[in-house]
Amino acid sequence: MDPFSIAAGAIGITGVATTSIAQLHTLIDGLSEAPDVVADVASSLANIERPLAALEQLRISDEATSIAAKEDLRKAGVAEAVNKCGDVCNEFSKSLQKWTRRSSTTKLSLRDRLSVGMWNREKFRTLRRQLQWCEATVHFAVTSTQLMIQLRAEKMSEADRENVQKQLQTLETKIREHLDLTKKQQKGAQERKQELQEEPEDEEDGGLERALAIKEVEEQLRVLEADQVSCGVILSQVRSKRSDHDIGHVVTSDNSRALVGMPESVVGKINQRIAGVRTDGGSRAVVGVYSSDGLKDFWA
Repeated sequence: MDPFSIAAGAIGITGVATTSIAQLHTLIDGLSEAPDVVADVASSLANIERPLAALEQLRISDEATSIAAKEDLRKAGVAEAVNKCGDVCNEFSKSLQKWTRRSSTTKLSLRDRLSVGMWNREKFRTLRRQLQWCEATVHFAVTSTQLMIQLRAEKMSEADRENVQKQLQTLETKIREHLDLTKKQQKGAQERKQELQEEPEDEEDGGLERALAIKEVEEQLRVLEADQVSCGVILSQVRSKRSDHDIGHVVTSDNSRALVGMPESVVGKINQRIAGVRTDGGSRAVVGVYSSDGLKDFWA
């Protein structure tokens, strides 16, 4: 394997998880007249598989960029999101196979199974939230990584660099919109939990279905919280990339003096890369991070 590519396993994604996601996608595609709700699941699975495939195909020119990209993906929780999604997909595949094994009219069977009972409704909603978390995390993280790799390329025109910065700004906006959505969903889940807790017990099942439904809503709340954490990390990473500061091809001459870098006060707020600084004709330059005290002798 190319040492500067990013394989799923290199950031902690298991083969079992990716296989489970692919198998559920294949199973749903093979269902005749599947309901729209299940078709939506297939769409989400495709939206997870595409960026994972793109991640595998990335080729990075230098080791430092490769290490930085892998670290960003780990911090974003990509592996956790995909691995948990794989577990849920595996369980849902088993349920689908069970629901359809004796049915010649898949559409009616699935509609009944997915619409009857509060537990089934909440269980299916849990699946959708799990897919949403995985889909958003993988898409945002991989897109951010692709743009970061472009920014770190040494041979890049100013116009191209400006275009990448605009794409990062657009990505930041989309992440913020997604975070707003998860907060609304979180509020809705909390309200449903409250309503379920206040409902009278069903005499036939002794409140079992209600208890199972409440458990599913609690799981949805955990997933939404994890979604917000992952996307919040990616948002911070994107904002830091938008603070990149590149300096290159600086030439000083004729006893001139130049500051090439940044003051100590902005360390940690700006990511800076400097290349191609040359001093000629008795000139001097301070390159890198400089302090106010250190500059006194420089200008003296």
